[in-house]
Amino acid sequence: MRRPIAIVVAVLALLAVSTASAAAQEPSTSTPTVSLLPRDIVPEPNSGEAPSEPGDRGGALQLLLLGVVVVVIGGGVYGLMRQSRRARAD
Repeated sequence: MRRPIAIVVAVLALLAVSTASAAAQEPSTSTPTVSLLPRDIVPEPNSGEAPSEPGDRGGALQLLLLGVVVVVIGGGVYGLMRQSRRARAD
């Protein structure tokens, strides 16, 4: 049990050291490059269009999927609560 914990702590320490050394390096003095990407990749707020099909972003299928995920997670939490109550009662 101690060995996996020690491995995780060692990996996290190595990551912290490498991140700190990368942040301590001098910033680049070169000029920034000009981006050739179009500026309209990310649309402005409220500039989109309403979903026209159920599978579109924000459509009925996405809302249904969200509902299914919420119900499944809620059911799992409810089941775990019932199981722990029964275990404590015994």
